[in-house]
Amino acid sequence: MHLSFTKLKYRTFHIFLLLLVFSIAGNAQTDNITIKGNAVNTAGNSGLYQVVIINQRTSTGMMAEPNGHFTLKSLRTDTILVSASGFSVRKICFKDSGNKKEFTVRIVLDSMRTTLSEVKVYPTKNLREINDERSTLGHVRNTDSYQDINAIGSPIEFLYERFSRLEQSKRKVAQLENEDKRREVLKDLFHIYIRHDIINLSSEKFEHFIDYCNFPDDFIKNATDYDLVMAIKFKYEQFEKMQDYVSPFRK
Repeated sequence: MHLSFTKLKYRTFHIFLLLLVFSIAGNAQTDNITIKGNAVNTAGNSGLYQVVIINQRTSTGMMAEPNGHFTLKSLRTDTILVSASGFSVRKICFKDSGNKKEFTVRIVLDSMRTTLSEVKVYPTKNLREINDERSTLGHVRNTDSYQDINAIGSPIEFLYERFSRLEQSKRKVAQLENEDKRREVLKDLFHIYIRHDIINLSSEKFEHFIDYCNFPDDFIKNATDYDLVMAIKFKYEQFEKMQDYVSPFRK
């Protein structure tokens, strides 16, 4: 009696397993779907170059036809990735789509957009061109017309031209023009030294470094190429050591 009860339990468990297997198989059959898709761009145009369709679960893929159409069989719960050369990836999934077995979809792909950081382009000058510009430093254009005035014959005009605010402003502008030229010469040299790995200075630090060097016009104008590069290299090394301590020079 005990033996037949055990057999009954075994038979019941066996039937339960068979029903479970059939149920899983039935669900698997129910979860199989067919996707008929057409990939287009935002303007609605098909024929995108190299449209790729990938099943994320199985990591298998296929290429669409030249007109962007494709047919794919998958599980209802699968996530399908669709993209094309130069376009972003779109994901599609039909896990919440009920019992429908076949789907026709139109997939709109957005073109990829890349935002690049600002790039500053500087004209490349050779040492000869820079040396020509160095030779002109310190030559502040003459704005003092009072020098051509006879101080004895026209003392009032002489004093006006010599000390008037307008004439002083003209002289200041001429000095600033020379200062701008000096800074441009040094920046051109910095670009050459950076290309030859003599210094490694970012362009954002150029102005601070020029102020730190504080080279007079006579030195920049008359120094040899060797003396100038050694002076700038020495100043650069000291400048880099100071950056952790002097806040205006920090990045």
